[in-house]
Amino acid sequence: MAVLDPNVLNFYVLLGPGLALVLAAGVTAISTALSLVISRSFFRSYSFAGFGYLLGLPVGFAFLGASYLFELSSVFFQADPILHPAFFWIQMLLQAEAFALIALSYYYRSSAAERKPHVTRDIAITLIPLLMIAIPFLIPTSVLVAQPYFNYAGFADMSFFMMIFNVAVIGYIFKSTIVSLVKAANVKMLYVPAAFALLWLEQYSLIIAYFDNSLVAFIGSALARLAGLAVFAYIMHSVTSRKRMEIEARKAA
Repeated sequence: MAVLDPNVLNFYVLLGPGLALVLAAGVTAISTALSLVISRSFFRSYSFAGFGYLLGLPVGFAFLGASYLFELSSVFFQADPILHPAFFWIQMLLQAEAFALIALSYYYRSSAAERKPHVTRDIAITLIPLLMIAIPFLIPTSVLVAQPYFNYAGFADMSFFMMIFNVAVIGYIFKSTIVSLVKAANVKMLYVPAAFALLWLEQYSLIIAYFDNSLVAFIGSALARLAGLAVFAYIMHSVTSRKRMEIEARKAA
């Protein structure tokens, strides 16, 4: 295997040029398809329920699917000194914004459930969403402004902080889903936190790969991503099918 630059942006390069393109294309195709299926299912739920806070879920998973496409583009143009880091930059921004939007939906959902007026709580409801949306945009933008010539070391450091942000945000989503399920006593939906746990594991594995370019950690992250999205797609399919059966049963009655 060729000696690699320590500041690797896209870990697919660890596999070598030929295998990297094949594996990246396969993983991206599955990841993007699953993300769009989940997004479409959530959009249907949003259209049916009409709750504004649900909009972050379909948009978030749509952003997640888009980030995977830019990740693949970064692999295809890994020899290009401009397009490779540019696509990587867009991918990191979109992915962090995706998780932030998903987290906001759960945040507003819990806020809507707690209707007690409180000054501190009202301020938090205003500021926390702004920070969640701003951080994924400000960190990549500040790096780009400070280093407009696509300094790979700077971009690699940026990716580390963005992954830390993703781990924290997904951790919050996981906690929110657990609390929600406990309150609702709905054991059947335990697959939801399990899916987010797998997406958290993906980001954690990428952090490990950041420090030592571990091929095992990177492959583990790809498998965790596919498993997490697959579990989520299965959940949405099951919920959608059950609702369709209930509607048909009501019509028949």
